[in-house]
Amino acid sequence: MRPSGWLDERIDLRGLRRALLDREVPDRLTWWHTLGSATLTLFLVQIVTGAVLATFYSPSPDHAYDSIVFVERTVRAGSLVRGMHRWAASFMVVLTLAHMVRVFSMGAYKYPREINWLLGVGLFLVVMAFGFTGYLLPWDQKAYWATQVGTNMAGTTPIVGAFLVDLLRGGAQLGAATLSRFYALHVLWLPLFLGTMVIVHLALVVRQGIAPRTNALEDGAPRRTSDPEYAQYYQRAYAATKRSGVRFWPDIIAKDAIVGAGVVVAIVLLALTFGAGLEAPADPTDTSYVPRPEWYFLPFFQLLKLFPGSMESTIAIGVPLFLVIALVGLPFFDRRSQRSLRHRPLALGSMIVALGGSGFLLGAAIREDLQLARPEPSGAVLTSVQRAGRAQFAQQQCGSCHKVRGEGGEDGPDLTEIGVHRSAAWLHSYLEQPKRFHPDADMPSFGPPVLSHQEIEEIAQYLTTLRGPPGVELKPDIHDTFPEVPKVSK
Repeated sequence: MRPSGWLDERIDLRGLRRALLDREVPDRLTWWHTLGSATLTLFLVQIVTGAVLATFYSPSPDHAYDSIVFVERTVRAGSLVRGMHRWAASFMVVLTLAHMVRVFSMGAYKYPREINWLLGVGLFLVVMAFGFTGYLLPWDQKAYWATQVGTNMAGTTPIVGAFLVDLLRGGAQLGAATLSRFYALHVLWLPLFLGTMVIVHLALVVRQGIAPRTNALEDGAPRRTSDPEYAQYYQRAYAATKRSGVRFWPDIIAKDAIVGAGVVVAIVLLALTFGAGLEAPADPTDTSYVPRPEWYFLPFFQLLKLFPGSMESTIAIGVPLFLVIALVGLPFFDRRSQRSLRHRPLALGSMIVALGGSGFLLGAAIREDLQLARPEPSGAVLTSVQRAGRAQFAQQQCGSCHKVRGEGGEDGPDLTEIGVHRSAAWLHSYLEQPKRFHPDADMPSFGPPVLSHQEIEEIAQYLTTLRGPPGVELKPDIHDTFPEVPKVSK
């Protein structure tokens, strides 16, 4: 007996082939339907590259950074593997989100695919959790301080904030316990959750079939998917789309293979060209470092900047919670049978606002990053605090009132030489309470809750670098005059 026959008697290989490959699928499926298989391809890439990296990684603050350097410089193709792991993570976020947008736009979260939609939401959250937990593992400056900010945000959660911080960090500060917990989450628990959800997700796709084009399920449909007769209507309409369709093998598999191969090639090229990047080793004493999250967290990071500090915790918890509740509740709230976006103006508007708003916030954050990296016209090298202050100066639109080196408004004094005459301490105090210095000052107060003390100090430090027009830097000649502190009567 041939090995295939021996296996077929025991696990029914032919039955599996019929169920998985020889099934009929609806007609006129587009290339957008390959997003799910492309995401699965990336998941497999992450498993392979992650297993290789885990072989050499040491999850301790003393050795984590050195083990990454060892992979980059000593292990054969180590830099390529790490680069692929990093870029595949970014691609997973993009493709998972794109897959959800396709499902949403086609109304494929409706009957009978509500559970699969919930699994998709869970998969997206786990993918984001992968990004957050994997961020700390290199134990460089960016990893340490970005995680510090992220765990601090978790600490703002009402009632359970302190518990969440202790759960994530394993103590008051980031350290060995934090790295160990993030490593365990990243390589053990999250892959287990993701793998389980992927298997169930694929099983439901095989069981329920691929969602057809939207207009195939609208002609003569009952008004709501919850109507008793809708289930029978759906089965008849779906069977009709399959009769004029194709088989999963080889027609659909061919498209999936082409897109999957293209994604892998793109990841390899990006890994070879840009690598994964690595900053200086983590230094918990360097409080001047300005952390920036990975690009897929930047829209949320930028959104928080639009609100005063007193509302930061509310936005940090409220916005993600609202989005998750909205996504989970979507298939149960929207039970109309219409699936085309032409008949779902509210869904179309919500999608445009969400994607457009996220794109705008991402663009604003990228512009800030470019501004931070831009050299000063004077040629001076700015510290990370001064670069952050320059970004705050632009974000608060200080240039609309103040001129700097010939550019800006004229309502306020020219700041081109402010660093010659004023110290950072004076500037900090003035920014917080201008009317203490000049009771008739038109300048608004930027003290908390408008800006934090740290943000004000960043602006003050940046202003001290303004010491004349380009090429004519003047020496400091500080003449600070602070307002008198009122005496307390005895």
